[in-house]
Amino acid sequence: MQPSSDERKLAALAHASIIANIFNLAGLFAALLIWALERERSAFVRAHAMQALLYQGMVLLFSIVLVAMWGVCLVVSLLPAALRPDLYRNSPPNSFWIALLGLIIPLGFGLLAMLYALYGAYQVYRGQPFRYPLAGRIVNDAVGKSPVKPATAPAPVAAPAPTPDPVPSTTLATEARPIPAPDAEPQTPPPPPSNDDQSPTQPSTDAEPTADAPTADTT
Repeated sequence: MQPSSDERKLAALAHASIIANIFNLAGLFAALLIWALERERSAFVRAHAMQALLYQGMVLLFSIVLVAMWGVCLVVSLLPAALRPDLYRNSPPNSFWIALLGLIIPLGFGLLAMLYALYGAYQVYRGQPFRYPLAGRIVNDAVGKSPVKPATAPAPVAAPAPTPDPVPSTTLATEARPIPAPDAEPQTPPPPPSNDDQSPTQPSTDAEPTADAPTADTT
């Protein structure tokens, strides 16, 4: 998982705080404050704040060494004038000007270190992996994992399933009402028998009587 926008901003701010060291070493305190506030919340911010804190401390220490060496060179360059002041009444020795130009070394180192830290802040803000050559390795060994490894975001919580709308009681009553059975078809009486199907008719009583047969004469 990639770090969140707030994590990237805090990590970039820890790297960019090196600018505040120009005034009163406020960058070291800013990086320390970010580390103290986020060490339990985000492994990503904690690792980068530790990197920035260690890097700024190393840059400050090395800058002090360079300035001290430059001061020694400057003092040594003035030894001829201290030993033979009559020779350098009008102008200091040439070695003094050479030593004065040596001030460019500590100033240039501080400027390059600041630009590199700002580059790291830009890379971290974009979500790109970044690690200082020496400070990043030390932090990596101390933390036990890569300092540029993004912090694992918590698993998203599944949204609860929407509950169905309650069914009105009238609908339930309607659904529970039994469905009436279809009406039985009315029974129709059997049709009356036709004339063809009736039994043979009896001879009609209204038929004309037949003529009587001739009777025999008894005489």
